[in-house]
Amino acid sequence: MNMINKEGKVFNKINILDLIFIGVIVLLLFLSVIKIMGKDLEDIGASAESVHVRFVASIPYDTGYLDSIQVGDTIGETKQYLEATVVDVQVMPVYETNLDNSGNPVKSVDPTMEEAIVTIEGTLPYDSMSYKLGAQEVRQGKKIFIESDFYRLKGQIVSIEVVN
Repeated sequence: MNMINKEGKVFNKINILDLIFIGVIVLLLFLSVIKIMGKDLEDIGASAESVHVRFVASIPYDTGYLDSIQVGDTIGETKQYLEATVVDVQVMPVYETNLDNSGNPVKSVDPTMEEAIVTIEGTLPYDSMSYKLGAQEVRQGKKIFIESDFYRLKGQIVSIEVVN
C-alpha cells in the first residue's frame, strides 16, 4: 500500500494539499495561543529560576508627588503584589542648565521637578536572559513602572546587582 496514491491522497483518505493546509492552520493556532498568553518561543520549556536582585531606578516627577514612596512599600502590578519591596528612597532636586545675560551656562534648581532614586530588592525570576518584575523586564537603561497601593510612577533603571 502506497502512502500517497495516484489521486494525491494520503492513505487513500485525504488530499495532500488539504493535509498541508490543515498543518499550517494548526501551526498558526499554536502560535496565536502563545502570543495571547504573552510567552515567547524561547520561554516554552524553559524553567525560570528565582534570583534575589537589588536594582535602582531613577524617577523624575513633579514636586510633591514623590513623597508618597516609602521604605517598605510592596511593589505590585495590576492589583497583584510581587516579591519586591522598596528598601531605600532618596528624593533630590533636579538641576537644569540655563544661560545668563552674558551667555555663560548657569546651573540652577528646577523648582517644579524632583528626582527619586529608589532602591528595590526582591526575588525575581530569571527567564529568557533577563530578570522579570511581573510582566516587565528589569534591565539597565530600561523604562519601568513602579507601582504600589498609592502610586504608579514611571522611571528608568540605573543599576542592577544580584544579592546573595
